[in-house]
Amino acid sequence: KDQDEVLDAIQERGYSCQVRTYPCDIADLSALSKTLKEIESFGSLECVVFNAARVDGKPPGEESVEAIEADFRLTNLSVYAVALWALPLLKTRTSSLPSLLVTNSLLYKEPYPPFMSLSLTKSAQRSLVQSLHAAYGEEVHVGLITVGGQVSPEAKNLNPENIAEKTYEFYKQKRGSWGLEVEILE
Repeated sequence: KDQDEVLDAIQERGYSCQVRTYPCDIADLSALSKTLKEIESFGSLECVVFNAARVDGKPPGEESVEAIEADFRLTNLSVYAVALWALPLLKTRTSSLPSLLVTNSLLYKEPYPPFMSLSLTKSAQRSLVQSLHAAYGEEVHVGLITVGGQVSPEAKNLNPENIAEKTYEFYKQKRGSWGLEVEILE
C-alpha cells in the first residue's frame, strides 16, 4: 500500500522513479545490517531520511527498563547503525546533495511525562545527530527535522504535506550552507 501511495504521489507531480520497500525490524541490528546491504545493491545513495520511534509509553515510575532499552535500540542504536553504513557512501557523492536527515521533536527540551521513554530517546537522538553533524557536516548534510507537535492533516503547519515540503527545502540547501536543523512548528 505505501509503495503504491508513494508512486501515485510522485506521478501526480509529473515525476517518475522506482520505489522498493524493505521490511525490517530495525531494532534487530543484525537484520538491519542485512537489509542495508540489500539496499546498497539497488544503486547509489543520495539521501537517507530516518523516521523511527515508538510513539507511546508510560509516565515515570510506570515505564519498564526493558521498554526503555527497546526504545533506545529502535530510536538511537538503529540510527547510529544506519549512519555508520550511510556516511561512507554519502561522502563519495561530491556532485549531489548527500544527506542524512533524522526526524525529531521538541521533547528534548519539553519532555512529556506520559511518553517518558520517547522523551529520553529523542533527547539522545538529537545529541547523536549533533555529534554526527559536527564530525561529518562538511561532507554530508547531517540534520534534524524537528516536528514541534502532533502531526494532523487538519493542522496548519504540522500536516504531512507541509512537513514534506519543509523537509525537501531543508534537503535542497546548498553545500556549504547546510544547517543542523529545520524546526516545523504550529
